[in-house]
This record gives sequence, structure tokens and C-alpha cells, in this order.
Amino acid sequence: MQNILLIVDHSFFLHGFCQYLGDTGHFDVSTAISANEATAKIEETPPDIVVLDPRMNDGAGTQVSQYLRLHYPNIPIILLVTQIDPEQSIEAMRMGVKGIALKDSDPDLMVDGIRTILAGGYWFETNITQPALQYSLDRPNRINRSDDLLTKREHQIVDLVCMGLRNRQIADQCSLTEGTVKIHLNSIFRKLSVTSRAELIVNREGMRSKKSSSAS
Repeated sequence: MQNILLIVDHSFFLHGFCQYLGDTGHFDVSTAISANEATAKIEETPPDIVVLDPRMNDGAGTQVSQYLRLHYPNIPIILLVTQIDPEQSIEAMRMGVKGIALKDSDPDLMVDGIRTILAGGYWFETNITQPALQYSLDRPNRINRSDDLLTKREHQIVDLVCMGLRNRQIADQCSLTEGTVKIHLNSIFRKLSVTSRAELIVNREGMRSKKSSSAS
């Protein structure tokens, strides 16, 4: 079974969701309600994924996020929020967060999201990505990137990323080595001023929406 560390300081939600995850029979779930408890458990047995409330009391959520980025950057993080504004969503994507879920989401949907991330993907609820996309459209200075910045090959790779393909799959599709795909992605990220695949997808959808609006 895959190990989940659930870090939330609301006891009712913590125990309820922990029970729900355990009942699936696919996850071994541990919990923490403070930064000290969370870091101790991570040190003892690094989890496969962390589900974290970023707005815990005394800044504990921020402390744990920073700790993970510094010491365990390969452990994926899902932010579990009551609400989040579009700019914060985009910033979380930039920081490498793999997913964002609302606390009142359908638990089955959240389990699907956890599985998607554990399989190497990203998962952001539509109620979060749509406002982030609209924010990007309303702030053209943040995404005023022209398709002319990218080469034909880079366009192809961006399209495959938006389809959810990983580097090895993209390499196979394009008859490239995985290392060459990484070089192209670094160039794409630099040209479009993005720092993650999730932010790249939001950027791409934003440009497509702007084109569609202009055409109509």
C-alpha cells in the first residue's frame, strides 16, 4: 500500500478523511496536527504523498511546505483548502505543488486525484483551475506570451504535456531521447516564464482562450 501523510489541524475533518482513505484498502494513512509532529513522521518514514492544509494555525502549513521543498522535494504535495484565490493557485503551481483540492469536495474525486498524482500526474479541481485561468486572462501582463516564441518542436511538446504525457512518453512520440525532451521543456519554461507543467497547461489554455475570443 502507498503511504499518505495527512496534515490537518481540524480534528473532525482529519479523522473522517483518514478513515475514508483507509477504507479504500489502498492507502496506509498517518496523520499530524502540527509542524513538529509532521516533520518527525516524515523523517521517520517518508510518505509517498503529503496532503496538507496550508492554513494551519501558527503557520504550520507553510513551515511543513518549506521543509518538504528543502529536504524532500520529490514527495508530491496536495494542498487541501477551504478556499483559495486565483493568484495563490498560480503561485502554488509555481512552487511545484502537484494538486489542490477543496475540503468540501467529493471524497471519491479526491481519492482519484491522489491516485493521479501518485501515478506521476497533476490534479487540480476545475473550481480552482477555471478562476486561475480567468485571472491569467484578465492580467495579460502575466501571460502575454506569443506562440511565435516557441519552435515547431516546442509547440508539439507543449501539446503532449497538455495531454498529460510524461517525458518518456513524449520522447517516444517525438522520436527523441528523454534528455532532449527535458532540454526542450527547460527552453519552453524559460520562454513562457512558467516553472511547472501545471502552470504551463494554465498558460496554454489561457492563450487558446484569448485566440478564440479574438476570432469571435
